[in-house]
Amino acid sequence: MSFLHVYHEADGDQPLLSSHDAYRIALELGSIEVYFDRRELTELPVGVDRRQLMVLNNDTAAEIQQLSGRRYCDLRGMSPQYPDLELRRELLCTESASDEEAWHLFLRGQAIFYFHLDHRVYVVGCDRGDLISVPAGLPHWLDIGPEPDFLVLTMCNAPSHDVIATASDIALRFPRFERLVDAVTA
Repeated sequence: MSFLHVYHEADGDQPLLSSHDAYRIALELGSIEVYFDRRELTELPVGVDRRQLMVLNNDTAAEIQQLSGRRYCDLRGMSPQYPDLELRRELLCTESASDEEAWHLFLRGQAIFYFHLDHRVYVVGCDRGDLISVPAGLPHWLDIGPEPDFLVLTMCNAPSHDVIATASDIALRFPRFERLVDAVTA
């Protein structure tokens, strides 16, 4: 599902650019200081717990920590059974900025990042094996879909950080997860 659509901030219907090519995605995102790469991952065994997943991905996490300069690694995810799922999704679909850079490696599932900079919105569909950074201070939002089922390794410098909403309603003007994923799989 990895894809990139770049829109003008005033037009959430017609992308200026669309690509499924990992190299092109990385190149375009690099222009706004977002790192993107595709990684080959080993299959996740069924029924492994959180500790086992961290052990299985220890070498990959160490490599990404060295690349990113991030010290802290955590396993994060959501499932359709997540409490208050609709509320959580709406909160994530609100433009905000963080005071710290974070890197995310998708181990399972899908989500869509939206980055807003220089009158453009960069919409990035992420899937298993995608590594993406979210720079500190970059306005963005995340759509996890109506029935999220994803797992990511997140690298940052602290277990928690401040996220500040921008008060912009721009996220309401851009296609949501369902529309974008259906378009990719059609």
